[in-house]
Amino acid sequence: MEEYIPPKVSKPCDVTITVNPKIKYQKHLGFGGALTDAACISFNYLPEVIKEIYLEAYFSKDGLNYNLLRYPLGSCDFSDHSYHYLDNQDIGFLNINCDKDRIAMYKRIANIQKDLTVFAVPWTPPSFMKDTNEMCHGGKLKPEYYDLYAKMLLKSVELLRNEGLNIKVLNTQNEPLAKQVWESCIYTGIEEANFVRDYLLKFKPSDLSIGIWDHNRDVLKARIDETFSNGLKPEEVDYVCFHWYSGKDFEQLDYVHEKYPNLHLVMTEGCVELLLDKNKENSIGDFAHGERYIHQMINDFNHYCEGYIDWNLSLDNKGGPNHVGNFCEAPIMIEKGGTMKLMYSFHAIAHFSRYIVPGAYRIDSKSDNPDIELLSYENPDKSLVSVIYNQSDSVHTINHPFEKGTLLELEPHTVYTVLY
Repeated sequence: MEEYIPPKVSKPCDVTITVNPKIKYQKHLGFGGALTDAACISFNYLPEVIKEIYLEAYFSKDGLNYNLLRYPLGSCDFSDHSYHYLDNQDIGFLNINCDKDRIAMYKRIANIQKDLTVFAVPWTPPSFMKDTNEMCHGGKLKPEYYDLYAKMLLKSVELLRNEGLNIKVLNTQNEPLAKQVWESCIYTGIEEANFVRDYLLKFKPSDLSIGIWDHNRDVLKARIDETFSNGLKPEEVDYVCFHWYSGKDFEQLDYVHEKYPNLHLVMTEGCVELLLDKNKENSIGDFAHGERYIHQMINDFNHYCEGYIDWNLSLDNKGGPNHVGNFCEAPIMIEKGGTMKLMYSFHAIAHFSRYIVPGAYRIDSKSDNPDIELLSYENPDKSLVSVIYNQSDSVHTINHPFEKGTLLELEPHTVYTVLY
């Protein structure tokens, strides 16, 4: 990505921004993506030389500098078939050999990024543990299997750790209020709390953190209050994870942060869903997709989000593989012939992840015009970073917050990363 400095101009300033490093907020955890089966399958379409370019593009300091990964335990919709690690009630027969390709890809990633943090999460229990007797179409975990399922999840984490995966966080369930045609399982907040309190906390190792929710942002307040209403203590949980699909609702994050300040808020899934395009805007590679990422990231981080994990690292040119046809766009799209294309979402993420490093603190910054969205951090080396997004159809002229008399001209629908 070429670095671009917007021109200094003599026009009157019509937007004033302020950046104040003396006022600090949350500590930054990092950026990442999901190592799904679809990401691994599409990665393996590439010739060896392009695979190295792909890995460097995501995980090197000259690329997106990703240090977070989300790892599905078993299959999800972005698998080419449904599968699980356990087919009977004896966890001694638990088998992760079906993950051999993903494990191999992880090891290549770890050769580049030495400080990975993995969030592991299941989409469903095995079918025999559910009241529907199938992995897809929702259903619930039978109460008599809570104990065995908790042990199964923790054994899965243990085996994957033995293969080198640095799993630091186990989330209880992906999207626990969604009955999907793909792998899914329903938990109320009380049920999730009971599973965590009475089973996962009882058996988990001390170095494994627990995350809850892992679903949309829009009902976060009610869900988290419900989860902590039945004896589970906030200090027994480490992460509240959320997805972006519900729209804006960023104030929900403020509520959780203010009421439960020990909990770390992490965005663990977001993408452009190609099949939900009502206006026919969401064609693969559309410029608006990059703008959606920018808007979501600026606002999530400005409302106490600590880390950002995108959905699939890569997909094929149709937006899969996906065994139920739920096609989406990823920041890297790959042709079966062995070529890869960087989407606008990739470049959007780069404006943040290349310059805001783990350990940075968000600092106070403001724009007096809603057309201009602004996010600022102070890195551990005391350098300052601002991401400035002009979401309007108009040219705007802004002041430089630390150089009196210096003005910057921002073109419509553009984003700038400014280093101080």
